[in-house]
Amino acid sequence: MKVKIEPHNPAWAIEFQQTKFSLEKVLEDIPIRSIEHVGSTSIPGLPAKPVLDIDIIVTPETLPSVRAALVSAGYFDCGEMNVPGRFAFRQPGYGQKDAAWGHSDGEMRRNTYAMIEGGVALRNHMDIKRVLLSDEGLREEYGRVKKQLEEREFANIGEYAMAKNEILWKILVAAGWSGEDLEEVRKANS
Repeated sequence: MKVKIEPHNPAWAIEFQQTKFSLEKVLEDIPIRSIEHVGSTSIPGLPAKPVLDIDIIVTPETLPSVRAALVSAGYFDCGEMNVPGRFAFRQPGYGQKDAAWGHSDGEMRRNTYAMIEGGVALRNHMDIKRVLLSDEGLREEYGRVKKQLEEREFANIGEYAMAKNEILWKILVAAGWSGEDLEEVRKANS
């Protein structure tokens, strides 16, 4: 498989706001912390796969209710998928094996996650976003890596994700992560 990387599109922020509004309706009776736009599509100027990454930040106590509400709304619950504290959901109409690749039938694909507040997985998403928003050099370097990877053939999306590990470790080190912190992410990504 090839991964398609597109220049940043300001429409992605609008798409996120529409999806956020829809998720807020689904979760209106559940006390969630917030719904955040993360990943490359949330970083102006950064090329990205045209796939929204959305974190629904929850407490351990509200997680079961959030999972049930999303399933009731047609989302497919994929569980943690080897990443502790990150519960992945496929948008309505897609199953566990349907990885998000981009637009499908005119609809932008999404990776939606219920993220445990205070967890390493959430910290990973938020710190990468924070650093890329503030560090133009790392943002440009990450963009170059992604464009280079666009030329390669991958067996699956996981292989593509692993090919970005070196630059992601660099970003997390810039965010202040220790070797011990990085080891937790390495375990999840192996």
